[in-house]
Amino acid sequence: MPPDQLDLSIATEPPGALPSRIAPMQPSTGDAPFDDPAYLFEPWWPGIRAQAWIEGGAVTRLRAEGLADALDTFSELVSEIPAQLLADGVVLDGWLLALDEGGWLDADLLRRRLGGDRRAGRPGFIAADLPWSGGVSWVRRPFSARRAQLESVLLDGDRCVVSHAVRGEGTLLAEALGRFGIGGLSARRLDARYRAGQAGDAWLRVPLTANPASERPRLALIQRLPLGDS
Repeated sequence: MPPDQLDLSIATEPPGALPSRIAPMQPSTGDAPFDDPAYLFEPWWPGIRAQAWIEGGAVTRLRAEGLADALDTFSELVSEIPAQLLADGVVLDGWLLALDEGGWLDADLLRRRLGGDRRAGRPGFIAADLPWSGGVSWVRRPFSARRAQLESVLLDGDRCVVSHAVRGEGTLLAEALGRFGIGGLSARRLDARYRAGQAGDAWLRVPLTANPASERPRLALIQRLPLGDS
């Protein structure tokens, strides 16, 4: 295989070991909400992108944008996430959030948490992709397979959930999210593998127009939006 075609998204590791690093897949920017049965649509959550390594029944690593030690900053998740998993040797890709006592997503609490206040809010993790499961790499499998595996091994709980999503109907989801002031829509091609760097049309972040009269976003309400099955 020519050098420019090598998959650099994972490091070389002994068989059965989790990779020391997975270069994250990065979304491209979309123009406007759209409908397409080849895509799965979900909220662009108002948090920070993160990857969680779970091995031996514990979160061993938590990588997040702009944080030197995310595991210390979001220490409550160390025991919460493994308790919801039906598999080991897993890497989850998603978002770290901060919620207030009522379960509302709170950007100010997240900023305080990131600034070093470990008492600020209740941390949460929204899982959206699964590049590694059962000690096996899933990066070359289509997103539809990774997503199905994610939903089968991660049980929704108080602090960690699989992101609510809908297939094909991006404009419907965008309209529903508008009332919560969510500023973006995630659109992922179901046939795309997990690859390092810019995803092209395999993953789009579509900006949404903010509704000035929007409700505060509440995790439980967004997760229950009646948009059909993913």
